[in-house]
Amino acid sequence: MGTSVRRTAATGLLAAVVMCASAAPATAAVTIGQTGPIVGLCSTNQDWAQQTVSTGNPYVVPSIPPARALTITSWSHLAYTSPDQKLKFKVYRPVSGLTYTVVGHDLRNLNPSVLNTFETEITVQPGDILGITNASDSASTNTGCGINAFGETDLESPTDTPLGGQVTFGNSVGAAPLDISAVVEPTNTFTLGQATRNKKKGTATLMLQVPNLGELSISGSGATASAGSKSVSPGNVGLTIRATGKKRKKLNRTGKVKLAPSITYTPTGGSASTQATKLKLKKRL
Repeated sequence: MGTSVRRTAATGLLAAVVMCASAAPATAAVTIGQTGPIVGLCSTNQDWAQQTVSTGNPYVVPSIPPARALTITSWSHLAYTSPDQKLKFKVYRPVSGLTYTVVGHDLRNLNPSVLNTFETEITVQPGDILGITNASDSASTNTGCGINAFGETDLESPTDTPLGGQVTFGNSVGAAPLDISAVVEPTNTFTLGQATRNKKKGTATLMLQVPNLGELSISGSGATASAGSKSVSPGNVGLTIRATGKKRKKLNRTGKVKLAPSITYTPTGGSASTQATKLKLKKRL
């Protein structure tokens, strides 16, 4: 390959077979990448990525219809036995040939000799691939790199490419698959916007921005959505909120009332996320 990248063999490390990290309990969550018995080590400050594998979970972000926005919500790595390991989880996006852009990273301290799993939030798209960098402080600290058995082809570069930077890899033939897996889900983050009051009806329409097809609903004492749960498409949507119970009686009596509803967005096939907000309803008496 013409680089000085060093991967050393590791034998007899961790006798128990550790399976790939399991998916989160969302219907459309997909686990990519693999973890397992370590057979190779990575030296520090070098990029490693996995473009293809012949067996097991692929390391490439898939499409998850109907979602058009995807997020990596967690990643896992089976740590080597050494203390003081640091690993930088990376996501690479193809540019041309073996040139990629780093579009996501997450630096963590590792607990040795066990499967480490970390929650994260990295926006991805189909075709992105997983990778790692040994970011330990000491150049003599190795991390688990390859798993199961040699015989695959991975991508290697003698650089620790920063977020947003581009790297041109070389192929390493006869390597072991990388020790990294991740859970990909439909994106469930949404943005709360401005509210517009209807003083005649005593309601307010709250604007939101959502990334995928899904459902919006509202909870909290004294508040409800006029149409109950609401099916939504990606983009800007409005949710009309009205007072109920004692809050409604107060609005009809005084012409104003404060609400503190929680808005829940559930992308189709994905996990729900909730945000609390505050609204003041006004009504002409």
